[in-house]
Amino acid sequence: MLLLSLLAAADLIVTNARIWTVDRTRPEAEALAIIGERIVAVGSDKQMKAWRGPSTKIIDAHGRRVLPGFNDAHLHFIQGGFQLDQVQLTDARSPEEFAARIAAKARPGEWILGGDWDEEQWNPPRLPTRSLIDDATAQTPVFVSRHDGHEALANSLALKLAGITARTNAPPGGEIVRDARGEPTGILKDAAMDLVDKVVPKPTPERLRAAAKRALAHAASLGVTSVQHMNPEPGEVAAYSWLAERGELTARIYNAPMETTWEDQARIGIRRAFGSSWLRLGAVKGYADGSLGSATAWFFQPFLDHPGNGLVSGEMQDLKAFRDRLIGADAAGLQICIHAIGDHAISSVLDTFTEIENINGLRERRWRIEHLQHVAPKDFGRLKQLGVVGSMQPYHAIDDGQWAERRIGPERAQTTYAFRTLLDKGIRLAFGTDWSVAPLNPLLGLFAAVTRETLDGKHPGGWVPEQKISLAEAVEAYTLGSAYAEFQEKEKGTLAPGKLADLVVLDGDIFHTDPHTWREVKVDLTLVGGKIVYQRAR
Repeated sequence: MLLLSLLAAADLIVTNARIWTVDRTRPEAEALAIIGERIVAVGSDKQMKAWRGPSTKIIDAHGRRVLPGFNDAHLHFIQGGFQLDQVQLTDARSPEEFAARIAAKARPGEWILGGDWDEEQWNPPRLPTRSLIDDATAQTPVFVSRHDGHEALANSLALKLAGITARTNAPPGGEIVRDARGEPTGILKDAAMDLVDKVVPKPTPERLRAAAKRALAHAASLGVTSVQHMNPEPGEVAAYSWLAERGELTARIYNAPMETTWEDQARIGIRRAFGSSWLRLGAVKGYADGSLGSATAWFFQPFLDHPGNGLVSGEMQDLKAFRDRLIGADAAGLQICIHAIGDHAISSVLDTFTEIENINGLRERRWRIEHLQHVAPKDFGRLKQLGVVGSMQPYHAIDDGQWAERRIGPERAQTTYAFRTLLDKGIRLAFGTDWSVAPLNPLLGLFAAVTRETLDGKHPGGWVPEQKISLAEAVEAYTLGSAYAEFQEKEKGTLAPGKLADLVVLDGDIFHTDPHTWREVKVDLTLVGGKIVYQRAR
């Protein structure tokens, strides 16, 4: 044993810890040893002594909780990096506060973007209009998104630059909201947002890299060691590649560009999960509908407080073309991830997945439905049969739960964010945040999944409490589940010998404290590949 220790001394040992490994063969441990970027041993403090050498670095956790690094299965990473420095409207509690924050950012000729506003925070809730901000932004184009990313407010200057007038028709899958005279109010929904997006100046490569670095630093401070970027632009992937080349990535990144561009990957032979442990491609992401908050999620039955039953996405308007693209992407070996929120959208995506299997044959695909928010009871069995991964964001549940029943009623709410039902049916969950739509902090997502207490405090026992899950289940969905969703469960997601040494040290033990204290728990240390990428000043 002494000879083995001298020949194979660990580079780093974490000792005196409360380790939750997410490895069912050994769920808890006191210590682990790392050589290079991988874990070589997990066990007791006494067992790790055999791995000590003269150059071994020791991290004494002082009894703190250690978890696998969090893996955010669905976000918009560089957009989140930009948002950290843009106008922040999420917690603006009134139209007046909304307008004042925008006015404070106004600079002639410089676009105001970001925002992530939520009119449901206002009393009474109502959509903002361009008249609210026009006086303060006459020389400043404004295009600020609702926090769900499915509608945005443009001021008059932005509408002018985009050529949007009373005579402009909304593209399929979009809506231009109009006043009683037929004039645009400034609110654009889903595909109609593209009309303004096309005239917003594209960020330079330097700005993209800076936003990526900002996002990476923020992620490290929250214990997020892997991210799955949905709908990255080519320039964003290029920014990651530039950073990877210089060894500056501090989180592992899996990219899923738009499904409309699937041939860009297929023509050079990229298949699912292609690349290094740091940077990978091999997935595509599409849309079936919009969001509940924007009343653009696609349901079988009408909304209770809004006309209609949602919108079919612009990409899915031509259903044959949509299916043909996905059939081609699947045949090329790419992983398919589809945004579907309403029950009709989810059901239609399952129809498409079934059709693709019938055409291309059976194999392990790990179909993904992103969000999977409102499942029709008839479709739980199909989700299991097809092996669909539910890529979900628990924080959305405690946000939407404040008002969702006004829109869809209590019956449909019973299978909304149905974490418990999905797990009981044997359906894999992969948790994330949809950042910058919601905060990147995984502890807020764990709180949401375990308590389902809405942000307004009106559901102290949990909104649809039957759908709560345990903390162990939620942590697994945020680590191993997310790794499974990207075909990486053999590489990460648990703290076990042979796995990548991605882990987080918390300053509080969430397994033995009241969930209401988790919001205050801080990350003390984040390691990726055995290297410290964040250490909190104490």
